[in-house]
Amino acid sequence: MKNLIVYLIMRVFVVSCNSQKEYEPVNQNASLPESFDFNAMNLRVVTSSINHKKQTMMTLYGTDSAIDDLKENAGKVNSKERILALVTWSQKDDPYWYGAKVPNNLLSVEVIKSKLPFSENSEILYQKYEGKELKKVNADVANRVSTILSMKPSIMP
Repeated sequence: MKNLIVYLIMRVFVVSCNSQKEYEPVNQNASLPESFDFNAMNLRVVTSSINHKKQTMMTLYGTDSAIDDLKENAGKVNSKERILALVTWSQKDDPYWYGAKVPNNLLSVEVIKSKLPFSENSEILYQKYEGKELKKVNADVANRVSTILSMKPSIMP
């Protein structure tokens, strides 16, 4: 009996000391590189969406003046530059929550900047960056700008 108890205690100890991967507090694969300096843009979440067919998720971020433009309240914050940034990730299953999906790899960041309201369609600067290192690439500017500007902001209390 004594040997059985010692065996069970040792077995519990061995099983509890397995080599499973520890909880990762920051998803490094989905993080934007420090060199991109995304935080300096002072952006807020505008809206987000999921494409189930492509298994991607995206979040649109924007400055207060850009969000006002999307809400058709242009002129509320007139003097500031308008910036929108659409960040797209691939998805993976969440290892800690059954059935949930989390961002996996950073796919692209699309940035739109304008000093004037977007509705005026003048002086809109569009840039697209792809991959983990966010290399600048050429893209269909007119189509992407109209697609991003057509996204409706989420209503937040």
